[in-house]
Amino acid sequence: MKIENWQDVDEHLVVDNDKAIIVKDSKLLDNPEALKTEMQRSGEPVREVRSKLVQKSVKSRVKTDPIKISGWFDRKHESDNAQKAEKLVSNKPTHQYKQIKNEMTFFGESFLEGFLGFYGLEVDNALGRYEHNLHVLETQELGSSEKEYYLAQVKSGELKQVTKSLPNREIAEEELNKFYQRDPEETQAEQIQLRTSEDDRKEE
Repeated sequence: MKIENWQDVDEHLVVDNDKAIIVKDSKLLDNPEALKTEMQRSGEPVREVRSKLVQKSVKSRVKTDPIKISGWFDRKHESDNAQKAEKLVSNKPTHQYKQIKNEMTFFGESFLEGFLGFYGLEVDNALGRYEHNLHVLETQELGSSEKEYYLAQVKSGELKQVTKSLPNREIAEEELNKFYQRDPEETQAEQIQLRTSEDDRKEE
């Protein structure tokens, strides 16, 4: 069995031939018997599970700014709903959805439908960006301490490695930055932004 850890994805993918499972708790990775049992019980085709993993991770990072939602309704010539969007108290879709459901008499069905349409589009765009870009992929055979690093893409759950194995994560990240011609300061700012969004998700 092989473990895949994708850049900017919190959970692990465990692959066994043509089946895979998503593992949230990294402690479980130290228990091969439990993993085998879970794989037999709920293992699904690798592409499907990898696709679910990426979608779930991308979805958890999507923010829906009330101003953007308001603009979305404005472009659809729904000025009442555009004004209601300004009453949303968060930029986290799960909080916003709960607020809309709790205050349904104020927001109304058409606002909810519009909000879900906007959110779906934001998720699709974020997923498209993630799948289009290269990421650092860390792989490891279960039970081995040796890790391999690649630059890779994942499109519709299909893995596309674009480099041979790289010696360590730092070199893989340097290669990624060279490819996108980013300087270390930009990358540091991205890491800070990423940590902030991770903290936001922990609050949810």
